[in-house]
Amino acid sequence: MPEAADIRIIAMDLDGTLVKGQQGITPRVRRAIDDVRAAGIEITIATGRMFRSARRFAADLQVTLPIICYQGSLVRDPVTGVTHQHEVLPTHPARAAVEFARQRGLHVNAYIDDELYMEADTPEGRFYAASSNVPITFVDDLAVAVTAGSTKLVFVMDEDRVLDAVADMDGRFGPAVQATRSHPRFAEVVRRDVNKGTALARVASVADVPLEQTMGIGDNLNDLDLVRAAGIGVAMGDGDPRVLAAADWITGSYEDDGVAQAIERLLNGRATRQG
Repeated sequence: MPEAADIRIIAMDLDGTLVKGQQGITPRVRRAIDDVRAAGIEITIATGRMFRSARRFAADLQVTLPIICYQGSLVRDPVTGVTHQHEVLPTHPARAAVEFARQRGLHVNAYIDDELYMEADTPEGRFYAASSNVPITFVDDLAVAVTAGSTKLVFVMDEDRVLDAVADMDGRFGPAVQATRSHPRFAEVVRRDVNKGTALARVASVADVPLEQTMGIGDNLNDLDLVRAAGIGVAMGDGDPRVLAAADWITGSYEDDGVAQAIERLLNGRATRQG
């Protein structure tokens, strides 16, 4: 594991890490981010959200590195809009996932060209759109809408059904497709070669920073590869047990300002070494 003084980039998950529900970035976390930027360390966001949803957080935090969206399917500059990576779920598995949702009576979203598509106006769909603060495009047939593929598909359901749905879907739509959980109510389907860890490597490459000199902070199953790939992987204290087991550091929960705790530990480590 690298020394704290070696870290040059911090990648932070959004939901459950920087924000939670309708609760935004806390004052202590904002101060810590200001302090880490003053120390010459750059920050970025690594989220399952759409680019258009994540970009407002990037603007708020003055992020200038590319941000990681759609579980790593998209790596795009929040300032210029330049795309550094975009991996699309192919037509056949995208259609198979839509049919699976119909058979199970599940709500499903598709994402095409950073637009949110739904087939039906459901409470689950409205919950997703409100939490992401993005408009909905309704179509008569979602299977037709994904003819050219989809960046990802999201199934929205009650919290107690999500892990079973992930287990049921993982590998069902072909060996090149994976399912994961990004939120207590969201199960997501993306390409198997897509994750936040490989996307972090892409961001580090763009910034000309070795991957070992990065820190990744997250809480949910979709953050597992981020935590594993980063030089210092940090798990929120109330995160998924698999993320906690993979982490180099465990910090507090959102309510405990866990991101700030991790940054403060990092800065204290740098000061100790420099002193």
